[in-house]
Amino acid sequence: MSQNFNIVSDLARTALEFPQSVAISVGKSEITYADFVSSAQRLAAALVPHLKSGRVGVLGSRSIGAYIGIAGACWAGSTYVPLNLKWPASRLIKLMGELELDAIVVDSNGAKLLTPEVLEFAPKVVFRTHDAADVPGSICIDDLDDGSLVEPVVRAENETGYIVFTSGTTGEPKGVVVSCGSLNHYLNNTETWTEFKHTDRIAEAHDVTFDLSVHNMFLAWRAGASLHLMSQLDMMAPQAFIRRREITAWMSVPTIINNMRGNKVLKPDLFPSLRLSVFCGEPLPIKAVQEWAEAAPNSVVENIYGPTEGTVVCTRQRLTDPAVVTEKRQILAIGPAYPNFKINICDPSGAVLPDGETGEIVIHSVQLSDGYFNRPEQTAEKFKVIDGERWYFTGDLGYRDANGIFHHMGRTDNQVKLKGNRIELEEVEMHLRKACMTDLATVVAWPIVDGSAQGLVGFSTNMNVSEADVQAAMKRTLPEYMVPARIVLREELPRNINDKVDRNALLAELNEASIAPSLDELDDEMKMVST
Repeated sequence: MSQNFNIVSDLARTALEFPQSVAISVGKSEITYADFVSSAQRLAAALVPHLKSGRVGVLGSRSIGAYIGIAGACWAGSTYVPLNLKWPASRLIKLMGELELDAIVVDSNGAKLLTPEVLEFAPKVVFRTHDAADVPGSICIDDLDDGSLVEPVVRAENETGYIVFTSGTTGEPKGVVVSCGSLNHYLNNTETWTEFKHTDRIAEAHDVTFDLSVHNMFLAWRAGASLHLMSQLDMMAPQAFIRRREITAWMSVPTIINNMRGNKVLKPDLFPSLRLSVFCGEPLPIKAVQEWAEAAPNSVVENIYGPTEGTVVCTRQRLTDPAVVTEKRQILAIGPAYPNFKINICDPSGAVLPDGETGEIVIHSVQLSDGYFNRPEQTAEKFKVIDGERWYFTGDLGYRDANGIFHHMGRTDNQVKLKGNRIELEEVEMHLRKACMTDLATVVAWPIVDGSAQGLVGFSTNMNVSEADVQAAMKRTLPEYMVPARIVLREELPRNINDKVDRNALLAELNEASIAPSLDELDDEMKMVST
């Protein structure tokens, strides 16, 4: 019999091996593997008669119901598509129509978004969780018949496992199409270093619309570990959550470390239960990660890098003593290539650069996604066949050192030209963090006139420094043209759905504060933005 590449095949096996182990826990609720799979089987059986496009939307997030929706959709042999709860109604309507979803599964938060306007364009088949408000014509998952699909529907390696939408930093978000085979390749390579066991207690700090949730969810289901979902309240005090739940495996963006440091709660030996700590999605400052290591003395600490288009991860760097540092940015390196990846550093023409030179990070692997849903031109632009091999151009800048270690140097689209000088915003941010004595600082190019940057604006969360002192400190280490014309000091910085600093939100605030201010007028505008 040929291999079943259905991405919940491991879940089916695990439920038989550890039926009474906790699969998912959130708040005061939890569900065993036996009950979890039983619910997924019933949902799958109800979905099968409705499958045409083979795509099922999941409008929910960190809830047991949302995960039942994912597991049930996959069990039925369909592609699961997580839909962002923060999307406006117009975007939900547009994407549901474009995706031609056969059905959607909603939890209590998702049900609130199904207004009459949205329902008019939503698929006619709607399944809701028991705690969700009634939606006209919807079916409660708990009311489904016991008749079930005992085994997951057989799927081939090249069939689509999931479609996850990027955050859409420019224009509308793109749906990244990931095959069952790509995910299986990722899991096979990743379980060798995560080494999850059924006794592990894994924290989930990400929404299901963020592809990092794929890492925790499917690796936990392979091992029979328990997945502990964090509420928004838990996210405000993650240190309490980790200690209360005796979490053994943690994964998050580095911002969470920075928040703990800012609140002065990150203390040595704070997390004795942790054995694995993984950070990704943003640059990992050396001082921050070293403080985390002291707080989690029994934990291995890993920094991983990878675009969604490469199926979660393509490089990995462990924190060592001494640390492997990207000196120009004072961050932990992103490490050597994953075993099944080839990575090049290319110049704008696509020519491969020698070690030590900075260029665009370009990746090739069996893990690469199939491209962007219904976006052939964008797919062709980013995925290119070179000498018979398919490569993805990441848009990230980096270099490889003489030891084969890759270093991240920012984004190609974060390069700006100001008064004839080419500037890397990430380089300016490093100096801003030092001057502000905080890891929470970012820089945007603004205003933009006729497509060209007219100045830089820095944002920081340290309210105990002054703008003048910060600028003076930066002028001691940077040429004057690289020092932001204004520094905005505020209590917090806006986050996007993936909990990264939202540059677009900062730009929107600046644009709203004034239609076209001069830099001399910016000071008053910044006071408006900060209040």
